[in-house]
Parts: sequence; C-alpha cells; structure tokens
Amino acid sequence: MGNCRNAIEELVIAEAETQIQRLGPQARERVDLSEVIAYALNRLPPMYATTHRGWTQQRQRASSELANQISAVVRNGLLGVQRDTLRQLDPLPNHELASQTRTLVRLQQLLKRKDLKWKDVPGAVNEALMDVRYQGSLGSSYLSLDRRNAVSAKSYLKRKTTQETSFVRSPTAGNEDQDFESYMSGTAYRYSNILENLVTAIAERRMERLSPELQAQINLDEVLAYALNRLPPMYATSNRGLKQLRQQVKTEMTNEMMSIVKQAFVKVAQAPARVLSPLPFERYNLEQDESLEKLKVILKRDDVTWRNVVELIEEAILKKASTPTNIWTGDHIP
Repeated sequence: MGNCRNAIEELVIAEAETQIQRLGPQARERVDLSEVIAYALNRLPPMYATTHRGWTQQRQRASSELANQISAVVRNGLLGVQRDTLRQLDPLPNHELASQTRTLVRLQQLLKRKDLKWKDVPGAVNEALMDVRYQGSLGSSYLSLDRRNAVSAKSYLKRKTTQETSFVRSPTAGNEDQDFESYMSGTAYRYSNILENLVTAIAERRMERLSPELQAQINLDEVLAYALNRLPPMYATSNRGLKQLRQQVKTEMTNEMMSIVKQAFVKVAQAPARVLSPLPFERYNLEQDESLEKLKVILKRDDVTWRNVVELIEEAILKKASTPTNIWTGDHIP
C-alpha cells in the first residue's frame, strides 16, 4: 500500500493533535489519540489516492468541504473515547500495522537516528557494524573473550530501543520536509483500516489469474484506491476490534467487497493510459528500493525486504558483536 494512501488521515491526525492540546493535563491522560483518530476516520469518507494530482485534489476537497465535519467528529471522539487500560493489553498485532514507514521508524530507533531516511540506512548500518567491531577489538589484548563479547553486545543493546513505532512530527519543519512528514504520517499511532489488507489480498489473487498482457495494463494501486473509496472505512485499534470488524466483513460484506474489486479491475483496465506523477512522497519508496539493494550486499543476504530488514540488521550486529577481532589487524579471529 506504499503507493496508495488515504489522504484524509493526515488531516484528521493534525486536527486531533491540535484539539487535544486544548485539554487539561489530566484530561489528556485519559485520551488515547489512536482511538480518537480511528473513531473519526470511521465517520468520514475514505479518500485514497495513487497520484500527485489525486492526492492534491483529495486534500483540497477535504480541506474545503469537510473541514467542519473533521473538526466535529474529532471533537466527539475526544469527548466520547476514553483510554481503556484493558484494551491496551490487547493491541493490534504487528503484522496488521506492518508498513514501509513503520519499518523506517524501527530503523531510526535501532540505529539511533531520528532523522534517518531510507537513503541514509546503508551508511548507518555500516557505521553500526564498524562501531561494534571497534568495541569488540578495543582492549582485546587484556580482556577475556567473554568480557569482550559482553562489551560489544552492551554497545549494541544501548543502541536498541523499544520496537513500538512512532514518528514525531516537527513543529518547526520547513516546507522541504512536508513531503517526508506526509510519508511518515500516522506512524506515531496504532490504528489500521483492516480493509486495506483484505482488499489487497483479493486484488492480488485476481491479478494472478489474469494473462501477462492484461496484468501489464493494470495498475494494482489504482484498483485498491477505487475499491477502498467505495467501501466503508473500518479502522481498528485493538486485536478485539480487529476480530469484530473481520467478523462483520465476513458476514455482511464479503460479496460486496468481491464485487467492488471486480468492478475496479474493469474500470482500471478500460481507463485510457495516462502518464501521471506519483504521490508526492514516492521518492522515498524509490530510495527504499535502492537502500534494500545496497543492504543485500552489506548483509550478504539476497532475501532482504522491508518486512525483515530490521531483524536481519539486528542479527548482523549481534553476530559482529560475538565475533572476536584482532586489535592489530581488525580481522576476525577464528
């Protein structure tokens, strides 16, 4: 879903963050902003876009036609949604939240670089591996092997922070950072439109049944945007909510969802071929692809993807930390 995004999400998040600041400290503590955002998004029309033009049009429409409605549903969410301590013990599963942007946040935390972008990741990984290597060789002439390994591992662990994903928007960011903030929008909160994964799975299965010639004519992201814009949003913030919504989809919406996806394929296939600019933050997806290719070389792995890259980097750092090196040459000691 990297090239298909709901343009109204960022506006809802900004409104929620603005309104919560008007509450007193005690009131703010009782509010789970993820719940408020999901509450609002479930009461607003979806506005998925796949191109720069579509993104701009959707945001302009939301700002001009829906501004009052956005403000009202967020306000109602702040009044009606209270923090549920029991629900916090039942969070959405990580696979439901998995995305390229949340992976980048995890890399920012792992590599201790809050400003890290995809293009910076290979260099940061090299630095981390060199740092662990240096720590492992430092004082190797007088430290035992176990002690050296402990020092190296400790250096690594100091770098590693919680796996909880979050991106804090900068109030002083300039215009040049707005695209990056749009790209990272939502990663500070735990919510998900469960229909995104369901519609994607249906569309991908349908795409596989098409001939190669037809597949070449269809942009899957446009299929997803068409379908999601014609289905009611179903945002969840907890595992219990996820299960309830999935059951609702199973009993009430399966046929409708299948029909809309089928209709989306027909519409996209019949649409005239157009050369349109991608989403304004598409360059970060391109940087991601380039960085992953470089990381395959650095990590000596051909299976590096955005889904497993954090775990593979952690594995490489731990392996480097546990391998003794010669202080004079820097070579690994067999």
